[in-house]
Amino acid sequence: MMFRLSYLLLLILAICGITNAAPPTQQNWSDVLNRYSGTFNIVKDSSDEPAGVFQFKWTEPRKVAHYSFRSFGDEPAARMTGFCFWNDKENRAEFNEIEYGDEGRMAVNGYCVNSSENTMTWIVSFWTQDGMVRQIAMADTFTKDGIDRSVTLLSGMPLASRTVKWVRVK
Repeated sequence: MMFRLSYLLLLILAICGITNAAPPTQQNWSDVLNRYSGTFNIVKDSSDEPAGVFQFKWTEPRKVAHYSFRSFGDEPAARMTGFCFWNDKENRAEFNEIEYGDEGRMAVNGYCVNSSENTMTWIVSFWTQDGMVRQIAMADTFTKDGIDRSVTLLSGMPLASRTVKWVRVK
């Protein structure tokens, strides 16, 4: 019995160590977000060719980051700009952005629900003047080449296409 209990305890500790994800704190949120810094080519599920470019930089170090996206090539024209910051009232990292693309003009807001050494997960809501269009969970896994992204629809209309990876521009 003691052997089984010890084995079970070791198994639980090992699993907790592997899945040790927690929301960023006010002390570390900017370090965690810094993994998005730079320029990335965005690749969607329909092709291995880049569909656009994403750029992220700090406008006020450790306080406000600005980012933008623009599509190119055969993709429908799309533009987006946004800001990421620490929300003292909600005690979490958040972003707000304006996007214009094939679905028209949208306001998008999101907040980080957890992060680990190699991941960040966001809850993201998309709005038009008519109300909320969708809410997704967006999980980013940081790799040596950039970011792999997976998206889970929580409510509303599915996305027309998916971003599956970001390739860091060197």
